[in-house]
This record gives sequence, structure tokens and C-alpha cells, in this order.
Amino acid sequence: MGIFTGLITLPLAPVRGTAWLAQKIGEEAERQLYDESHLRRELMQLELDHDDGLIDDEQYAARLDALLDAITQARARATDAPSTEAAWS
Repeated sequence: MGIFTGLITLPLAPVRGTAWLAQKIGEEAERQLYDESHLRRELMQLELDHDDGLIDDEQYAARLDALLDAITQARARATDAPSTEAAWS
């Protein structure tokens, strides 16, 4: 980017910065959404809450189905995504 182009597009810097930040937040949210270890911790907590009587059988079944679906999606995404090790080798 030349000096002239940089000066002309300078007023757009806040917009570009906001778009970049939104993209990074979206990427992090997606990473956390499909993080299998996080989902397994949630599953373990769900079982503990059910065993302690904090949630009833209906709530347990609904949340269990949602977590198992999320784990299945996370595994599917992990097999579809290219390995980062292969990219760096």
C-alpha cells in the first residue's frame, strides 16, 4: 500500500479494525463451540448435576442429546479440517 492510498483510505481504518475484531471474535467463538475437551467437561458437569438432583431427567435428556450432537459435530469438523502439523512440516 502506497502513501497516497494509505492517506486516502485512512478514514476507513476504524471500519477495517472493527471488521477485523469481529472476525477474530467469531473465530474464537467457533473454536470454543467445537472444542471437544470443553464439551466433555460440560458432559461431565451435566452428569454430576443430574446425580446431585439439580436437574430432572427431562432436562438431563435434552441437554445430553445437545452435547452428544455437538461432540459429533466437533469430531466431524476435526476430521474435515486440514492438520496444522502438516501445514507447518
